Amino acid sequence: MPEHGKGTPERWRRLESFLWHDFDGGSGDWTRWASRTLPDHATNAAEAGFNDAMRLHAALRSLQAGNGGTAADTEGPQATLNRLVVEHDIRPRLDSHGVPRLVPASTTDPVAPLLILALDAMQADAWRRFKLCREPSCRASFFDSSKATAKTWCAMRTCGSRNKMRRYRAGP
Repeated sequence: MPEHGKGTPERWRRLESFLWHDFDGGSGDWTRWASRTLPDHATNAAEAGFNDAMRLHAALRSLQAGNGGTAADTEGPQATLNRLVVEHDIRPRLDSHGVPRLVPASTTDPVAPLLILALDAMQADAWRRFKLCREPSCRASFFDSSKATAKTWCAMRTCGSRNKMRRYRAGP
């Protein structure tokens, strides 16, 4: 499955990419991803950035499970997000047009822009479109760009097809 779906708006592509990656290789994977995706923050994507990024990743993926209809713990991830907002000193600021925007205290913090993107998606009601594939062997993150937001698999040609074939073989 590709990192980005066809219908993912440009505004959410960085968040989609972050949620899609597993970072199985530890801080090295995080640093490589950050240098490619967050070039302004790559030099600070070291060990401390990695630990907070993985806390953010786990909390958001836990919330994503609920977007696809799977029972999800919302209290724990919300508490983690609230702690990260405080720890990364994210605050509202008015822009030159008087529109409130969330901004981090540090412009070199690699985790803050991802956290702000997630909060923006939640505020814009786009968060419900970030889902986890229901195929147990997959669980990839994807952005549901369908009109009815009813997608349950990351890709119909792979996970959806596999799931339907399994149900067919199981019979009535």
